[in-house]
Amino acid sequence: MIKIETDNFFIAQRLKEIDKSYYILFNMGSGRYEVHSSDQKGSSYCFTIPFSVLDARTIDHALKTRIENRDKIIAQIDKENELMMKKAVKDEINKLEEVLS
Repeated sequence: MIKIETDNFFIAQRLKEIDKSYYILFNMGSGRYEVHSSDQKGSSYCFTIPFSVLDARTIDHALKTRIENRDKIIAQIDKENELMMKKAVKDEINKLEEVLS
């Protein structure tokens, strides 16, 4: 792991504006960037940055995944799951109707 102190877009510094305990590590094994928190007990790992470069999307992702947003994220997941379930049921009904026709 390599700690990223500075980068072209100042992402490491901007993450500290979101949470002063955040820092970025580059995982040499996976070739991915990770955000960690020095305030977390046990494991400092927070999330893997889902982009190959450090840019403004990293800040957006960090804001979106904050614990304060968990209820909103869970509601969004539940809504998407419900829509997928309704679509799956509708697809099965359509298949059964085709077979019975």
